[in-house]
Amino acid sequence: MAKELKREMDIRKVFKPPEPENAPACDAEMVPEELPAAKKSRTWKEENRKFQEQWEMRFLVLLKPSHSISEQVAVCAVCKKEIRQIKMYAMQRHYKTHAEEVEQNYRSEFQRRKLLNDAKTELERQQRLPRDFLKKADQIWVATIKAALLLGQARKSLDDGELVKKIVLAVQPENTLFRELPLSNDTLQRSTRDLANFLQNEIVEKVAASPFYSLCLVDSLDVVKNPQIIVCVRFFDSSHCCFTEGVLCQVSLTDRPTGKHVFRCVQARMQECRVSFDNLCGLTADGAVARQGAQAEVLNCFQESCPQKLFLFRWFVHQEVLASKASMESMDEVESIVKKCIHAVNTSGVNKERLTTLWDTGSETHKVLLNNNLVHWLSFNDNVQWLFELRGELIEVLNTVSPELSQKLQDPEVHGCLLFLKEFLPKLASLNLELQIPQLTIFDRVEVIHTFRMTIADIVQQLQEKRDFSVFSELSGFLSCQDECMQRKVGSAVTKYLCSLLEDLENCFSEGHFFRQYTFVTDPFSNSGSGFLAADKLAALQDRLASFASLDLRNLQYLMVHMRNNARLKTYFSQPGVTVQQFWLKVYLSEDTYRPLAKIALLFLTLFSTTVLCERAFGALHCLKSKYRNGLTDANLEASLLVSQETRDPADFPFQELLNFCR
Repeated sequence: MAKELKREMDIRKVFKPPEPENAPACDAEMVPEELPAAKKSRTWKEENRKFQEQWEMRFLVLLKPSHSISEQVAVCAVCKKEIRQIKMYAMQRHYKTHAEEVEQNYRSEFQRRKLLNDAKTELERQQRLPRDFLKKADQIWVATIKAALLLGQARKSLDDGELVKKIVLAVQPENTLFRELPLSNDTLQRSTRDLANFLQNEIVEKVAASPFYSLCLVDSLDVVKNPQIIVCVRFFDSSHCCFTEGVLCQVSLTDRPTGKHVFRCVQARMQECRVSFDNLCGLTADGAVARQGAQAEVLNCFQESCPQKLFLFRWFVHQEVLASKASMESMDEVESIVKKCIHAVNTSGVNKERLTTLWDTGSETHKVLLNNNLVHWLSFNDNVQWLFELRGELIEVLNTVSPELSQKLQDPEVHGCLLFLKEFLPKLASLNLELQIPQLTIFDRVEVIHTFRMTIADIVQQLQEKRDFSVFSELSGFLSCQDECMQRKVGSAVTKYLCSLLEDLENCFSEGHFFRQYTFVTDPFSNSGSGFLAADKLAALQDRLASFASLDLRNLQYLMVHMRNNARLKTYFSQPGVTVQQFWLKVYLSEDTYRPLAKIALLFLTLFSTTVLCERAFGALHCLKSKYRNGLTDANLEASLLVSQETRDPADFPFQELLNFCR
């Protein structure tokens, strides 16, 4: 058809009819000019439009990584939908669909920035190269790293790797990747060291970028009685806009280390980790490091090595430590009786059977009590509760085993002291748990300790002046049936115990008096007072912080008053869910006017206020270096410890960054 049409057109050209002779000449102006072809509109991809940085905060969108401008795609941080047209009206149109949600949840700049940071983190995780795009050698390497990470987090022996491989291949014989996967102890140990170096490097880089950081040192003995120190660090993580705590390193010591030796070992290890003392603001110590003899030497050595005047603490949070210290003089005999009673039953299988026979209910309390390890005196509170629950059965067994011990257990004075401990130790345990809440700042923990101290002081006053035991209901009921002499004896022992506890709290938390003066950190918009800080308190604050070169201590009084009258910040601070840390981080990142004040607040909030993290790390260390794995070298022990403290799941772990780091 097309060929025939073309042939007909050619014939018409050849046999064109002649024009008449009298035909008028064709005027050039009469012939319409050929119209130009309409300009084809370009697509938005051809225009090569660029994503504008200001769109992020304005429209809560971010750009997906791409190889070219034409492939750019924006992602909404609120709903995670893609916006393919890189035009402002497209961003604005999509933004309006979330106007109500944004107005309710993301009004402040800090909330917007946090939303964008979280969205970027999630996008980076999704954009990491999947396994199919990795080389086969890298696939095997990443799989080995994942196995090492999971075993390390579970604190399992790396010898279990081969067992895991056998189990997987038994269930999935066709799994060729797992068949080629090396999971020997040596391979997993190398992978664990790679993981530990990467995790340690992550912390070191974030510490270097933080305005301040603080250290926590706790020492203990491992299973072979070698002294070990765990060094933990607290800092401001700018990438996630939050305060973070983590284990930095582990240091092995000699048999009887001196204070100077402890400092030199810690300093050398930190230098290996490339962490300087320039932005160190505080040091918290516990254990042998904090003993009166070694403490002064260790802390003085740290202070001499730092140009700034450090905040030095000796915090302890364990209920058993508080109880043991306070009861050493006043109730040592009572503690000894409790231990002897349990020991007398535990030493004989016959005695255990007797107690089990007498305890004919369905409770398992007697088993817990009999299996208790008295060497680790870490649960005196529980022991006292169990002893009272089994008191009748214990006395009946002790009448045969040790009549003298049975008689002591029935002595009214001992019984009264045990009743007091039964009622008071749970309160001490509650204090211990309250101090371990992660969200609490150093100001909150100081206030918790102060409230507890004042409560104990009031109880002591009531006991000394009126001999009023009504705060301890069971003890009060027991003493009401006793003569005045017995009441005086028990009252004297209880008062001595509480006074000793007050003294311990005062000595160990003496720095709390300083922090209680500066409530502007925890409540910058307090309704009490005019917002002015007393001249003596202001002078004390400036004097205490004068050695920190990065702080601007001028006009602090004016900044406090000015910020107190800032309605916008006051509204943000009063919003539900906004913590003190979030508020000051927002001020530090986005309010240049109040940044000097915010930096002081960040210094205080960076300080360690408990040794909980180090104590938990030591729990992991004791699991890792057990009597069956006591041959671990210091390097392998530290690597296993760091991996065991990692909280990210394999799905969220940056394996691509780890791969690049190891290369």
